[in-house]
Formats: sequence, C-alpha cells, structure tokens
Amino acid sequence: MLSALSLLMVGSLTAATAPGSHADECGDAGAAPVPSTGCVAPAPHPDSNNPPWLAAVMQRDPQFGGTYQALRQRILSDGAIPAKYKLLMGMVTDTIAAHPDGVRSLADNARAAGASEAEITEAVELAYLYGGTAALVMGVNAFPAG
Repeated sequence: MLSALSLLMVGSLTAATAPGSHADECGDAGAAPVPSTGCVAPAPHPDSNNPPWLAAVMQRDPQFGGTYQALRQRILSDGAIPAKYKLLMGMVTDTIAAHPDGVRSLADNARAAGASEAEITEAVELAYLYGGTAALVMGVNAFPAG
C-alpha cells in the first residue's frame, strides 16, 4: 500500500514538473498563455488539399499538424492505388460517417485528381449500399449545389 502511494506521489510530481508540449504555447486550457506574437498556423502547402479542420490543428500545435499533413500527403499520393481512388474511398467513408464537409472536400479533391462525375456518383452509390439511406442523403454533398 505504501509503495503504491509513493508511486502515485512521484507520478504526480513528475507530471507537474514535466515540460509543456508544443500545444501549450498556443493556449491549451490550463496551460501557458498564448505568446504575445499570437499562435499563428504556418501556411499549409497549397497543393496538399488539406481538410478544412487542419488549420485549427496547425494553429494549436504546428509540429503535430505538420506531421499529420506530411503523412496524409504521403498516403493520399499515387501509389499502388491511384490518388483519385484513395480520395473516393475517403469520400465513401465520410459519407457513411456523416461528415458533410469531408464528403464535399474529398469529392472536390478527387475531381482535381482526375475522378469523373460518373466515378463520384458510383462512390455515392457504394456508400448507400453499405451505409443505407442516411449515407445516400449525406452523399449528395459530393455534388455541386445548384
């Protein structure tokens, strides 16, 4: 019992004196205040087709955001599976998971990577097959409004 209590106390002291993460510099709750220079995200690579939420991650922790961005870029590049098909797979996943912004941006990125409207339409139909009517309703986010 005493050794468990000792370990708990040492762990608490270690956590209290541990150096902050990169995220601490950007104003995490209970962490250091935001630097006077502000917490500004580095500009994302213009050709990377970043998801819209990545800017918020980059602002809070640029090192983590950059790591994620590089991994995402590597995974979504042409390989054994062409990039347009990887983007369509992501679009199907976001359609089933009910992420309308992801459906929209992934469909646009798939178009930019060479996917045709027929391929996007079939991807929405595939999402319907596995996700039901809710996925079909979400899938219309893949198509331009109007």
